[in-house]
Amino acid sequence: MAEIKVKSREEVLKEKTERKRFFTSCRIERMQEEYENAVSNKRYDKNKDCYVNKNGDPVVHRKEVVFDDIVAVIPLSSEYYSNIAKDKTGYLRKLDKIIRDVMTVSLKKRDEERMKKNVKKMVEDLKEEADSKEE
Repeated sequence: MAEIKVKSREEVLKEKTERKRFFTSCRIERMQEEYENAVSNKRYDKNKDCYVNKNGDPVVHRKEVVFDDIVAVIPLSSEYYSNIAKDKTGYLRKLDKIIRDVMTVSLKKRDEERMKKNVKKMVEDLKEEADSKEE
């Protein structure tokens, strides 16, 4: 049975063409425009603790976006067009969601860190309360 080779991240990045890098730059610019629009229109979501676009999706400043991570998730042209031929609207939505998730990963990391701090604080409070009841 043939062995399937799993490509490393560096190999995938090398395969990407300048066209993919241009596409990535355009997506980052679009995210930046949405971010600036959200800031100017004061669309801040207190629950998500970030700015959101008019559709309610979180948006971030371009400095928080990792360029190489986005390039890595963008499919090659042949893969893209074959999937478009199979399922145009569904594939485009899925791809857009994947790219948007990669762009907003900094928000998820921030939320995870905040949750860890809250859990630690709760544990410390419970320990203090238990110690005070023992005394």
